[in-house]
Amino acid sequence: MVTILTSFSVKALPGAKGLARLWRRDRVEISFARARGVTLKRVTYLSTGGEIRLDKLDAAVGAQRDRLLCSDKYIFPRHSGYKRFVSRRFSARLCANMAVEALSRCKNNAAVCVGIYDVSGACSDLLTAVLRMCADVTAVTSCPAPYREAARQAMEELGASALVTARREELGRCALIIAPDVIREPLCTSTDAVVLTVAPPEAEVNGSVYYRYGFAVPNGFAGIKPPDLDAEYFCSALYSLGAQYELGSIVPLTAEGEGRRCTLNSLCDCLDKQAQTIYNV
Repeated sequence: MVTILTSFSVKALPGAKGLARLWRRDRVEISFARARGVTLKRVTYLSTGGEIRLDKLDAAVGAQRDRLLCSDKYIFPRHSGYKRFVSRRFSARLCANMAVEALSRCKNNAAVCVGIYDVSGACSDLLTAVLRMCADVTAVTSCPAPYREAARQAMEELGASALVTARREELGRCALIIAPDVIREPLCTSTDAVVLTVAPPEAEVNGSVYYRYGFAVPNGFAGIKPPDLDAEYFCSALYSLGAQYELGSIVPLTAEGEGRRCTLNSLCDCLDKQAQTIYNV
């Protein structure tokens, strides 16, 4: 089955002079690119005056107008029916994958205190993955049932226990905090903590906060990625709209946020140092 995704961009045309102004009009160009069961329809609006007439896009975009792949600099009118595609599902996987991979490389991972901040309880499988390596794990959530079930299974299979709570204050002692959703409430985190999440926090969070992830787009898809879309956003669409779930196994090599940047190796080193100094390993 072939999945069709639609990207949108705007290209400004040079201003016409003299009589050319009488016939020069905005127009829409369409091209197609294909890779691994995905067809990308590229819709480019050629603008002569800097404005976008959505009625000229209707035929080209069709039913995909509510999930267009485009830069966040394009703001569509509220009631136009046009929407930019946005999903945090893929970013949540990148966030979790980088955390788990960094912990797996730590020499003293058992001593690293890890917090999972997951208000919706959607990523409870992360608890088991972390408990395989770390002895001190706290899950803070408003939907405790999935995490309590994961904790029960971890106790049966691994003999490992975790604290499941709604108290955000419990994160204050954690060296690494994994937040696979947007942080919308203040977190009482340590200034030395590393926080991996999926978007800029909407509330105060101490420590080093990272939410943009760097990796190489897999072969095939790299050839069809529009140049104005970053790798994380484009692969998010492939994952969520194109059912390319194998992308969910990607481990980021870098993370950025709030003017900071770390690599997978530097994150691992940071956690090891915290384990040595704070927990006296």
